Amino acid sequence: MKIVWRFAAGIIAVASAVVPTATASALPQPRQEEWWFSAWGIQSDVWPTTTGAGVTVAVLDTGVNAKLPELAGAVLPGSDTTGHKTDGRQDLDEEDYGHGTAMAALIAAHGGGATNFAGIAPGAKILPVHVTLQAGDPVGQYKTYANGIRYGVDHGAKVISISQAANSASLPNHCDPDLQDAVSYAIQHDVVVVAGAGNWGDGTNYPVLPASCAGVLAVGAIDKTLQPWANTERQPYVAVAAPGVGGTIGKAGRYFAKSWGTSMATALTSGAIALIRSRNPDMPARTVVQRLIATARPLGSSKWNDQTGYGAIQITAAMNPDRYPVSSNASNPVYEAFEKWQASHSGAAKTAAPTPSSSVSQRSRKSTHASSRIVAIFVAIAAAAAAALLIGGILWRRRTNADKIASAAEMQAHDRSFNVRNQ
Repeated sequence: MKIVWRFAAGIIAVASAVVPTATASALPQPRQEEWWFSAWGIQSDVWPTTTGAGVTVAVLDTGVNAKLPELAGAVLPGSDTTGHKTDGRQDLDEEDYGHGTAMAALIAAHGGGATNFAGIAPGAKILPVHVTLQAGDPVGQYKTYANGIRYGVDHGAKVISISQAANSASLPNHCDPDLQDAVSYAIQHDVVVVAGAGNWGDGTNYPVLPASCAGVLAVGAIDKTLQPWANTERQPYVAVAAPGVGGTIGKAGRYFAKSWGTSMATALTSGAIALIRSRNPDMPARTVVQRLIATARPLGSSKWNDQTGYGAIQITAAMNPDRYPVSSNASNPVYEAFEKWQASHSGAAKTAAPTPSSSVSQRSRKSTHASSRIVAIFVAIAAAAAAALLIGGILWRRRTNADKIASAAEMQAHDRSFNVRNQ
């Protein structure tokens, strides 16, 4: 039984027969089905100035098959925050298509192989972090996300791409505290965190994390007609939208013609941010998000709606501040939400008592940070008529912090809400 949800997919058909011939140029030729290339003017307007070189995207997912020709040289050694001893360059998806590999390919594939599949930022690097759980793993789901974000930040990622989700309806502020702290850590280190808005908009439509955490750029999914994908979530945290219907490749190197979900939209938005940050290496993460929102194409009758946010992102506009200026005072709801959270927790963090939680497989772990008792003695001897001895002691209190681990029961209660199918 899985205890993780996946956005992507709903993959139901595999492309067959015709595979395009690899182009002889330095840049890959995207497949005809990759309609976002023409919609965004990737080849005509983006790639002449940037392909994402110099930017690392951390993909927090099922791992990435780094051996595929389409990803050769693009995947760095990464990590595994679930307790498995991998470096992220193995796709551990229990389904046979490979969710993490599919997301990485949308970002940075550079053609070749049996599919010649192209990502929108083929010059970018992928830092794979395996964060999805199987039953019995010794780390809770929220913790794997939080640790994955911190790992990505500490290892040079400028974008954190998370095409994963868990129900956050019962959590205060709709985010786990450890995970929210990790998002804060990323923001403080000038890193953009991107997550899918969720795939249950036509059903339960419950809020999901990490998208519902303050400071995360939450992405809705649209189709090639610029209409909301049917299942994209209707939530107040949705900021922008990106293509979420199309094809991608799996861990075995096969091309899947029909896939959909806010996973895809998340990966493509992360690739777009890699292009923007490569083109503007001195542009702060805050400004990148602000420009994505300000230059987005509104979809519908209002400036914002709860399915597509402020609209479909427009890469050429967002990456070109000279041609498409945006005021520094322009609204930035993603960072405004983070600053609101930050202000409300700045004092509480010092006094809040730790809240323990149970772990997967009924095992709990506690990390105790106890400081040793220190006695500092200062001796001062006066060289006059007499000597004075001054002894002072300083005592540090012991502090115990319980490690918060999401329970298996909570995760399994919502398991199988969205399954990937391959027919």
